[in-house]
Amino acid sequence: MKIKKPFMLAALLVTGAAHAATPQDANMFFCARAAMFAESYTERLDAQKSRQESLAGAVADLNVVFKQPVDEGTLKLLMPWAAMADKLPGYKPYTKGSYVAVSCMAALNDAVFVPFQKPEIPPIVRNFLDACEAKGAREAVGQCIKGGFTSLPLEKLDK
Repeated sequence: MKIKKPFMLAALLVTGAAHAATPQDANMFFCARAAMFAESYTERLDAQKSRQESLAGAVADLNVVFKQPVDEGTLKLLMPWAAMADKLPGYKPYTKGSYVAVSCMAALNDAVFVPFQKPEIPPIVRNFLDACEAKGAREAVGQCIKGGFTSLPLEKLDK
């Protein structure tokens, strides 16, 4: 099944998104969960937990914060964000969370993504995140990522 518009993809991805008022709300809901998932997962990995323990803990955190529990289908949709967090070791959980949130919204709204599969891309992303992390405070890091994300080499998703 080919999905023609990114917001339709979001509506399909977010389990129970029917309660969301607009497609944009559904996107934000999904990406907020993905960002928190990445932060929680990273915190546990940084605390020397196994990947399995880190995943289970991140799911437990989401289940406490959001009314809608993470089911198996939702977990499959969140796993790519854990994989992205794994590609960026050494960053603060909130740095990865901000990056995941911005990446997620760009993918859903603008149908663009950072092509991590190309070997020249991870160093570019690392330099970008290093510069943002140098800003120090959580809010400043998040604003830096949000403001500079489009300067990264982005590719368009096939629609």
